[in-house]
Amino acid sequence: MRKVKHQFTMQSTYACLSRSKAIIYNESMSEKNPTEGLIARLTALNAKGISKTEMSRIAGVSKQAVSGWFKTGRISKESALAIADAVGVSVPWLLGEDVGEKDGLKPDEQRLLELYRQLPEEEQQNMLRIVSLRLKELDELYAKYMGRRIKGDSE
Repeated sequence: MRKVKHQFTMQSTYACLSRSKAIIYNESMSEKNPTEGLIARLTALNAKGISKTEMSRIAGVSKQAVSGWFKTGRISKESALAIADAVGVSVPWLLGEDVGEKDGLKPDEQRLLELYRQLPEEEQQNMLRIVSLRLKELDELYAKYMGRRIKGDSE
C-alpha cells in the first residue's frame, strides 16, 4: 500500500488535551453535526471490509474505543494517523473534509497541481516566483491596512 503524506488543512485543527488524549477536531464539522464527517468515513472504511476489530488492532485501542468513534465522531490524533496510514488515506479525508481520499487535496488544489505539472520546469519556476511575489504584495497590503486601522482606533 502507498504511504500517504499527511497534510493537515486549515480546517483540520486539533486541541491537545493530554498527549494520549489529543483529540482531532475538524472545524467544518461544526457547520452541521460535529459527528457526521468522521462517522461517514469510518462507515465507508467498514463497508470496504475494515472491521471495527481490525481498526482497534491498527490503532492499538479497545473495540469499545472504536465503537465510541462511530458514536461520538471523535478520535485521538494517534488513532487517526494510525488508521489513515494503515488504509492509505489522508487524515483530512478520514475526518470528513472535502479533499481527495489519497492526497488530502481539495479539488481546486488538485487542478492547480495538475496544471503546474504540465508546465516545463522553467515555467514552473516562473509560476513559483509569481505566486511568491503576489503573496508578498498581499502581506504588505494587509500590514498597511492593519497599521491604518490601529492608528484609527487609537485616535
